[in-house]
Amino acid sequence: MLRFKANYQQAETQQAIADGKLFMIQVGNMHSAELIAPLVNLSVHSIYKIVERYNLEGASALLYKEKGGRRRFLLTTEKETALFVSLENLASKGLIKTANDIRKVIEQKVGKAVSDDYLWDLLHRNGWKKKMPRPHHPKRSLEDQADFKKNFPKSWSPLQ
Repeated sequence: MLRFKANYQQAETQQAIADGKLFMIQVGNMHSAELIAPLVNLSVHSIYKIVERYNLEGASALLYKEKGGRRRFLLTTEKETALFVSLENLASKGLIKTANDIRKVIEQKVGKAVSDDYLWDLLHRNGWKKKMPRPHHPKRSLEDQADFKKNFPKSWSPLQ
């Protein structure tokens, strides 16, 4: 209990402080979860989960673990960086022209098929963008376009 009080006093996050208050109230006075819930601004279910975590893991379970980050990934950030260095080398040689070319390389590296969403997220995460020339009509005439540019009036006003 003394070791827990020392950890609780050094808590940095609101969640760790709330868990500490909850534990001190519950263990110190043996109150029910229904009485403690409004005191620490948590639900009764949350109190039961915190106590369960403490019973299974001990005092280390009450130390708050930050959430977020990459929990599910196919490649580590270091492997992604190395992959994109090799992709840049292939692209500089002209061997990569489309996203499907990149997909093939990534699928070889990962060892399984990847979704479109994963592919675009991977490209975005590493600063790559989809760049392509503007589309043009298949029946366009470059001569007619040049003639139009030459003969278009300098100032234009709509008909009234």
